[in-house]
Formats: sequence, structure tokens, C-alpha cells
Amino acid sequence: MWVLQVMVAVGMVAAVLGAPTIQPYESDEHTLHLWHLDEAGPPFKDDGVSPSPLLGLLNGARASQPPYPGFGAAISFQPLPEGDREYGPILLAKPELDSGPKDNVDPPFPIMGHDGAFTIEALVKFDVMPADSPGLALDIVSMDDEVTANRVFIFRVEKPGFLCFLPITGSDVRGGGLATLPKDGPHAVNTTDWFHAAVVYDGRESAVNNLKLYWTKLGEGNETANMIGQGTLTADLGRQLADFAIGNTGNRQGSNAPKEFFPGLIDEVRISSIARAPYDFCFVDEEEKNRLDELLRRAPPQGPPLGMMLEQVQVGEQPAVLPPAGQPLVLGPGLHRLDFDFKFLPGVNADPLAVRCRLEGLGDEWHPAARGMTMEWRMLGAGDALLTQRVFATTGSSIGWQIDALSSPMVQRTEPLFIPEGTRKVHVTISSGTDDTTGIWVIDDLALARSSAPQTNLWEDGGFQQGERMNQLGGVPLHWQRHGTEPAIARVMQMRGPSLGLVDAEQKRYAQWTSTRELGVKPAAGGETFLLSWKEAFNVIPGASLRASYLNVPPGEYAFQAIAVGSEPQPATASLAFPIKIERPIWEREWFAPLAVAAGVLATALLFFAAYRRRARHRLSAIKLQHAVERDRARIARDMHDDLGTRVTVLNLAASFVRRAIDGDPERARQQVVRLESAARDLVTAMDGLVWAVNPSNDTLDHLATHLSAVAQEIFRDSPVRLRIDIADNLPPVTLRSDFRHHFALGVKEALHNILKHAGPCEATFMLRLLDHGVLFAEISDNGLGFDPSIPQEGNGLTNLAARFAELGGTCVIESTPGEGTRAIFRCQLPKVPALPKA
Repeated sequence: MWVLQVMVAVGMVAAVLGAPTIQPYESDEHTLHLWHLDEAGPPFKDDGVSPSPLLGLLNGARASQPPYPGFGAAISFQPLPEGDREYGPILLAKPELDSGPKDNVDPPFPIMGHDGAFTIEALVKFDVMPADSPGLALDIVSMDDEVTANRVFIFRVEKPGFLCFLPITGSDVRGGGLATLPKDGPHAVNTTDWFHAAVVYDGRESAVNNLKLYWTKLGEGNETANMIGQGTLTADLGRQLADFAIGNTGNRQGSNAPKEFFPGLIDEVRISSIARAPYDFCFVDEEEKNRLDELLRRAPPQGPPLGMMLEQVQVGEQPAVLPPAGQPLVLGPGLHRLDFDFKFLPGVNADPLAVRCRLEGLGDEWHPAARGMTMEWRMLGAGDALLTQRVFATTGSSIGWQIDALSSPMVQRTEPLFIPEGTRKVHVTISSGTDDTTGIWVIDDLALARSSAPQTNLWEDGGFQQGERMNQLGGVPLHWQRHGTEPAIARVMQMRGPSLGLVDAEQKRYAQWTSTRELGVKPAAGGETFLLSWKEAFNVIPGASLRASYLNVPPGEYAFQAIAVGSEPQPATASLAFPIKIERPIWEREWFAPLAVAAGVLATALLFFAAYRRRARHRLSAIKLQHAVERDRARIARDMHDDLGTRVTVLNLAASFVRRAIDGDPERARQQVVRLESAARDLVTAMDGLVWAVNPSNDTLDHLATHLSAVAQEIFRDSPVRLRIDIADNLPPVTLRSDFRHHFALGVKEALHNILKHAGPCEATFMLRLLDHGVLFAEISDNGLGFDPSIPQEGNGLTNLAARFAELGGTCVIESTPGEGTRAIFRCQLPKVPALPKA
């Protein structure tokens, strides 16, 4: 919290004073060494409290080079064509470079305070990008030696673009820091600008993130150093003397050349006995520094509370949105993989604390939390169901680690692996760990064997010889895949052949190698312990985060718990608790059983009700059908009585007239015979219409259209009326009720007869259409005599016509103008034909 307060104060001060002025350093009581490097040649003066002038400017290193404006001069370590490119330029504490102990610096040469804290910094400018450097690395400041016991540290830039600090004690590398140089943003690495590079150690051995790496582009507007990463030293640096050098390493084994020169400019190298604050550098002016120091004196920082905090929860390897404090994380039904990432509060020294965790509700056993990089083995059964898992964690450095993987030996590691009965596949994940874990891990000769047959390797291509582009960093070994937020961390390393590697300098990303294989053998009943082995070289710097993973967590209510316990005589504890709830499937919830019973009763009642309604609909359909038949029978009887009966009566009367007049009045008899013939034809036509109306095969719209067309032509045959028929060709074969088509046909016929009777010689049009939504449209028009609709007409023809269509549920509109003709428009909604009831 106090660091945040200082950062806020820095911003407030900068807002008042404006951008800081960048000036060379002035020595203070904490400045152990300060080389401005402004001299034209050796010796280069040391303005620190323990001065050691630099005497050896060798192999083409050149003084008096252009510096950052206002800083006097700089030194170039970019080799000339005629220089020693094999070893490269260097600046030493001794006049000559030598192999062995003779080129050690003279005592005293302190590089840290009494508590082990230090700050090492320099201004640097690249002539070429790190990836294009001819050397293996780009050393800024080093204190290395050919004698193993004298090695201390190397501060440098790695070719992949990492800023690296390596603490070396004898043959061991104890932690360190590794961070990726910015590739974009205001501090992106380039060959044009000057940068301030610094490493700061606070002296608290084994405290998580006790080492910080800074990379800041020089320029107006910088208020604090730009931190790009953190690391951890598990022990203070050694206080022995070693070969001190700037721009290269003084460690030269005979004729072997490490080629670690810095291809560019270096200036203003300072080593301090304290962990300097992020504002205590050259790009912040002195007045602002003094003001911030005064703020710290008035409110000195308090020791951090002993506690832990949850960073994130991953569900199925996807980050979950954490609920407000005190509320559980609620997940849907099913089996879930849960990964909890948590850490100590800032400033806590976690080294003496043993961290254990559990998922209360899943089991009462406490397990250690995983730190560093991990290898996870999952045993899968039928349907890829998870049976069990085992995690192997890697932290620190492997035996014999020598600064980098290429110069370090591969160490054999063997672990027991219990494989349950029923295992069919194994899934392996080799992970760079939590986001803030950094370092290198190289694996080769992976083997899985039964303990009864240790010589038989069941893991295909454990030496990583097969795959795609296996001679390149981006290669893909056979049966392996990359995953993670930065897959480039997972690489193919060229050791003594291809190997599987993780090179992680990203403090906010991670990567994984994964592989799933058939086991190929059947474990013994009850399960069997196999032998898992591989060769490895590693230097893993765990971050502040820890991880606990739980697979196939079933529905229920749980609490993730973590506890850290210190040792006697002053035990200290820190704890963390986080509730989580996985909802049960609907059928397992308390309310499901009574609801299912109620639903069953309701469903049964609905079934009975549906059956009752079905029977009722059946009876109603039968009644409707019976009524329809009765209406048709009544209509047919009425038509036969009204129409056919009348016509038969006319025939009888005409026949009796013929009989009486045939002897006495032959001329009148002949007239009655003509009347008799006409009545007979009318009777035949009426019979045809009646037969058509009652024939079920004519109960379709297309048959109705054909019938009306024939009727219209018959009516106007031998008449002075010219008829035009306009009936759509694409009328669908829609089924009609017989009464509907009968009444509709009679209405059209009546309208056509009216034209024949009253319109006089003219042109007539009969149109028939099926409109949208099943509306049948008919229009009968003429350009004859017409009439005035406002004058009452003799007879009930028009009234009956309107009543007929009203009975059909339609409309009848008559429009007429004297001398201009008449138009009759009929619209009827086609009725649905009731289905026959099922037996």
C-alpha cells in the first residue's frame, strides 16, 4: 500500500513541477560505485564511496562516443571489423584480460549493502537489435570468474529479447529475474533511443518477488522507472571477489570465447548499497526526489500484513468472473476442473512458510500448493473420464546449472506414477506455471515403463526425434501441441538433439505442451505403479502466485482453503477461504421430487381431459356432418320442389294444351309444341345443374370455375351480348362444401341472367380470382343500359342476391349508372371442410 501511496505522490509532484530534467548522477552515501565514463581513455574514475577505477578498455571498445544529451561521453562495445570479434570489446577493472584468478578486482569492491540489498543500473543504446547480435548474449554488467567458487552475478540482455539477472554462487544459480523487453508502447526496444536498465534487490532472502527489473526509455515525462518484471533471489549474492566487467564478461576459459559483448553504447554505470525506489533514478530531478523522500520520512512504510489473496479461479482452464466479497462463485451443473491461483500479500517473506490447501467438501486432506513449472499427468478411463492425476513441480535450478541450458548438464529424474485399473489413455501437460513464473525448463528422454519391465519404454518418441521442423524453435514434436496465452514460450530446444523446452520471460502470460496417448497396456487389477523418468535442465523462478487444482469436482457446496504455517519458535499463520457452489442437476434438487409428482398427476389429468375432449370433438364432428347432410338434403328437396316441380307443371300444362288444340286449332297446337320443347330443354338444364350440385366429385374450386364458365357461355349463346371470361389458370384444387358452391353458382347465374334480361346489346365480363387469405372473388360487369340504384326496382332479385351471399358469410356489391352499365362484385371466405370423424 505504501508503494502505491508513493506512486500517487510522485504523480502529484510531477503535475506541479512539470517533466523532470535528465542529468548525470551525483554520488550519495549509498553509491558504492559510479562510473560516468566521460574520460577519453582509462582509467575511468569511480565516484562511489568505495572507488575502483576501471583500467582496461580492450578489444576495440571505444571511449568518447556520443552519449545521451547532457551526459558527457559514452563507451561503444560494437566491435570494429579489425577488432577481436570472437571475444568482443570489454571494459575491465584490470588493465589486461586473463584466464584464471589474476584478473580479480582489488579489494575492497562492495556490490551490496550490509543487508544484501543492491541496485545495478546503466544507460544503454543498441546498435543492432538483440536478436541480430553476433554474440550469444549482451552483457551489461557482470562479476563472473573462471574459478567456480568466485562467480557472483551477470546482468545482461538475452538474444530472444529478455532482460536477465543471474545470481551465481559456485556452480548454482539461486533464483534470479527474467523479463521480456517491451516490444510496443512508450518503452519499446529499438536502435534509436537510449534506455535505462536496472535490477533492484531488497535484501529479503527468499521473499517472493524480492528482485525487480526495470527498463525505461530516456525522455521527458518519465516520473518513475518502468518495471517489466520481478524475480526472486533465494539467497544474497556472494561477497567474494570476481572478474568485474562492463559490456562483456571477464570469464574466459583459455581460448574459449563466450561472445557476450554488448553491441552498442553503455554509459552512467552505478552500483548502490540499497534497493533504490523507482523514482530514485537519473530521469527524475533532485527536487522531486527530495520531496518524495520527505513524504516517506513522514509516513514510513509499515511491515506487510501476513495474509493471502485469491487472484483468479479458472473453470475448465477459462478464467471465471469472481463474485463480490463474501459471496460464492456459482457454477452450472456437471463435473468441473477448478484451478485456484492465489498469493501472499505484497512484501511477505514466504520462504519459511509451508503452504497447504484443500477443497472443503471434497475431502479433508491438505495438499501442498504447486509453485514453479509443472508436469501434470492425467489418467483417463472409458469416455475420457478422469480417474486420477499427478503433478510434478519444478522450482529453483537443476544440479550443475551453468547460466544457460546449453552449457548445463541434463539430470536424470525418476518418479513413481500410480495408474488405476481401467486407464486407457494418459494426458500430459507440461506448463510454464502461473503467469508470473519465469525461467527455463528443458526435458528430454521421456520414458514410461512398468516397474516389472523398466527397460521397455511405453512412451513413443520420448527422445523427440520425430515431428515437424524439429531443427527449429517453432517445431512441433510428434503427438504434441502448444497451448496457452503465449504459445511461443513452448519451444523445441537443440541440446544434444531436439528437446522439449519452456523459455518463459513473460510475467503476464504462460504456455503449455500437451499430449494425449493410448496407454497401450492394461494395468493390473486394483491399479499399478509405473516408473516415469526424464532428463532435465532448469532454472525456474517462481512468482508470487501459487496454484491448487481439482479435477472432476461434482455438484455441491465447497470452500477452497489455503493456509501457510511458519516454524517454531514463532509460528505464524496466514489463511484464505473462498466459497464455491456447483449447482446440482434439476433431478437432484430438493423440490424436484414433489414437483415431479405434481407434474405427473397434472399430466395424467391432462391426458384424461385430452381424451375427453377428443371424444367430444368426435361427437361434435359427427353431429356437424349429420347437420350438413341434412341441410344438403333439405336444399335438394327445396330445389326439386321449387324449380323442377314448376318446370314439370309447365310441361304438363303445355301437353294438355296440345292435346285439346291439336284437332280444333292446329296453329295454336304448334305454338304449344314449341313451348313444350323449350320447357323440356330448361328442365334438362336444371337437372344438369342439380346433378352437378349434388355430385361430390365437383366439390373443388377448379370444378366450380369450369362449371361457371360453361354456364356463362350457355346463357349468352344466340344473344346480342358479347361475353369475355377471365378466370385465373392457377386456381388450386381447394375442397368446397357442396352447399357453398351451389349457392355461389346460383348467385353468379342470377347476375348473368340479369345482364341478359336488362342490359340490352352490350359487352359483358365474368372474372373469377382467389385472393389472399382464401377469399373467393367474382366480378360480373357489362357496359349496357344500366339503372339508377337509388330508384326502387320491381321485384326482389337484387335483395335475394344480397341475401344469398350474406348466407355464405360474404358480401355482394352492385354498382350501376344509367347508360354506362352495371357491375356486381362478390366476395366470400372459403369455408373449411370438416374432416370425417375417425372411428
